[in-house]
Amino acid sequence: MIQENHITVSKTARYYTLGELTQHTKQVWIVLHGFRQNAKIFLEDFERLADDSTFFIAPEALNRFYLDSKGTKVGTTWMTREDRLNEIKDYINYLDDIYEKLDLAKFPGSITALGFSQGASTITRWLNATKNRVNNAIVFAGEVGPELLPLSEDSGLKRTKNYYICGKQDEIFTNNMLESVKHIYKELNFTEIFFEGKHEMNVEVLRQLNVSL
Repeated sequence: MIQENHITVSKTARYYTLGELTQHTKQVWIVLHGFRQNAKIFLEDFERLADDSTFFIAPEALNRFYLDSKGTKVGTTWMTREDRLNEIKDYINYLDDIYEKLDLAKFPGSITALGFSQGASTITRWLNATKNRVNNAIVFAGEVGPELLPLSEDSGLKRTKNYYICGKQDEIFTNNMLESVKHIYKELNFTEIFFEGKHEMNVEVLRQLNVSL
């Protein structure tokens, strides 16, 4: 008889940073890419927002795969439906490990966590579970992990200032879909921002937030 088994193993993960974390840093951004993307290219979008007071951290998803038949392009995914609960547990621990490695608990400034597309459900699951301090949560062209709602009393998403950002012409999160989930997201007290654009990471819209950049 075939039986499913699990073992916890060590794995080398990759993350990218932009800027320097120094005594002059006023804010830290943790930004998660979407499905099929990689952290380096995703972080390049944020270069236009970089300054001496801002430090960006872009963790890369733990699962890689080829995007073309020739094996010249590689993308990543945060999880699949296969063994999903363990993959969720793994990336929550992974994000906590990065937070602790960079000693962000001692950072006195503002910490913002942003997730784009698949990275949005990833970041909300982490924020829901983590005990680490994060001030702002941004769901960008994505969704909150559906199993998190209604929020538990100790959810980290009750401690963050929450934003929802989406393009008006988004091919995935259409207006009808957004209207249908607004009542579900009501308890998250999202500040909603919509921009002219499709399913894309538009960093310029971040300047509209009540978050210094």
